[in-house]
Amino acid sequence: MRNALRMASLSIVLSTGVLPACAPEPVPGARLWRKKCSACHGPDGAGRTRFAEGRPFADLTDGRWKHGPDRDSLRRLVADGDPASTMPPFAGRLTPAEIDAVVDHALTLAAAGPPEAKP
Repeated sequence: MRNALRMASLSIVLSTGVLPACAPEPVPGARLWRKKCSACHGPDGAGRTRFAEGRPFADLTDGRWKHGPDRDSLRRLVADGDPASTMPPFAGRLTPAEIDAVVDHALTLAAAGPPEAKP
């Protein structure tokens, strides 16, 4: 009986310690987006933040793109920034793989459209 109780306890401890570590991030790049981009672009990409006031291109969900809506244009913008705006360069601060992940997440937010349009 004592061994069965120990085994059950060990199983519970091991399963709870492993499951969260193995859970995949729901959307690749979402964590980096929250840390590096959401202060200006918002968690949903709509640009409704105090830093984005008066900067229409901070909204990635409205279909208006200053540098083009394609992946390569957005990747260049994230890497190089935009000296004519407050968009900082992230090359050197993020790895190329991290930039790709952030760009993919930004395109996912853009494809979702403005928050009002969501059901």
